[in-house]
Amino acid sequence: MSDFHALSFLAIPPDILAALDNRPLRFALQPVHHLIRMGHILSVSAFFGAILVLDLRLMGFKPAVPLRALSSAILVWSVETFLVAMATGLLLFFYDPIHVGSHAYFTLKMILIVVAMANAALFNLWGFSEALNASGPMPVRARVLGAVSLIAWLGVMVCADLNAEAAPRLLLRSF
Repeated sequence: MSDFHALSFLAIPPDILAALDNRPLRFALQPVHHLIRMGHILSVSAFFGAILVLDLRLMGFKPAVPLRALSSAILVWSVETFLVAMATGLLLFFYDPIHVGSHAYFTLKMILIVVAMANAALFNLWGFSEALNASGPMPVRARVLGAVSLIAWLGVMVCADLNAEAAPRLLLRSF
């Protein structure tokens, strides 16, 4: 598999990855694998762009832009693009779970997605209506949850980028 590194404690056990390997699925997806990967990249990009705009607005940037109008335009788009990103991401994972799941930053990326989704749920429960009704600056709760969201999704993007290339030896070595 892969070399031991600082994130090895997060790695999915190789036996589990091998058990998820499904050759018939891989052979069925092989002719369209590039289209699935392209769909994943485009949907993740569209989703991240939408989340970036919304989180920056929640953090207080561009206060002249009404949050209600911005969120009604962005939220449907972000949910749709997230669902496409999740579907294509699952297909890419199950296309080759041993290779994909062995990436050094894969599990960290999954953890950050869960953190970002939990943050979104918390925001919907505790901060969204307060932020929509704010007449002045964004409430502190909206600013904090917007910042946590942005940091988590940036982390997801960084992990995805680091997984796309060979492991940077300097960052992954245990000291």
